[in-house]
Amino acid sequence: EMSLSSRVPVGRSLAASRRPAPRASVRCVADAATAVSTETLKRKILRLSALTDRGQLLFQQKAYAPLDDYGRKHRQEIAEAVEALVATQSGNVADESPGRPVANASLMNGDWECVLATKQLFRSSPFFMAIQDAFGEAMFGERKSSEVFFRLHELQVKSWGASTVGRVAQRIDLPNGLMESYFDTILFALTVIPIVGWFKLLPTFGGRIKTYADEVTLDEKSGKLSLVLDRTRVELAEGIPKPPLVLPWFLNRDYPVKFVWKLLPWNKGRDPAASTYVRYLDEDFRIMADRDGEVFVYCRVEDAGEA
Repeated sequence: EMSLSSRVPVGRSLAASRRPAPRASVRCVADAATAVSTETLKRKILRLSALTDRGQLLFQQKAYAPLDDYGRKHRQEIAEAVEALVATQSGNVADESPGRPVANASLMNGDWECVLATKQLFRSSPFFMAIQDAFGEAMFGERKSSEVFFRLHELQVKSWGASTVGRVAQRIDLPNGLMESYFDTILFALTVIPIVGWFKLLPTFGGRIKTYADEVTLDEKSGKLSLVLDRTRVELAEGIPKPPLVLPWFLNRDYPVKFVWKLLPWNKGRDPAASTYVRYLDEDFRIMADRDGEVFVYCRVEDAGEA
């Protein structure tokens, strides 16, 4: 069972970074021998992650229009920092693909934690990647159908503080063609009636939603990572209360998403295939982009123990 540490060492000064330091459980900064410009860019990206709650305060929906001005500067800063970091690694692709050539594919393997996303965090899951690819370029009015779907899902699960997304992580095993992705979710963390009273209306509970993908391959020339969604699973997570009533019955069971997906008539028997693209990759930092160019930043997690 995958469990990743979430400690991100972002507070060291440049002077401290030149001195030997104890091995950290999450390495999100450049090594001492790496160019200072690269290290500085990584620090800036991590600072922007903290400022924007992993990118979730960017408010890119029309419903949040009054707050667009607050997020606009940070969105621009994130885009500039990401592009500057990507430019530090050589290689270009001929077409308009968001991917870049990967010099050392073995660096993809291991445990990674998502620290920043320019769209909803849950979209780093292969399940939602497959949905995005299935919609393709289809439009719903003036917006892509996939964007409408994700927005409706967000409204469904996050309205009135009903759901909170915690840790978001991936484990990649290219030699065996496997990916394991998960995010922790807490339900009904805020369910009180102000003025009337501060007692809880509903119990707080949650769990870890895991998604498994197979047939994971990397095209090193284009940076395209392809996969096929296999199944999902819901498990308990340490520190998150167990679901009440009959809900525990749904825990620790595999749900055959691929099998059901292929039975749906509009999928015409096709596998739930998906793809994402490598923009930047080194020993401890990875930047991915989806088909629309939205960015997901990951830090390698070391010393992953049991959660």
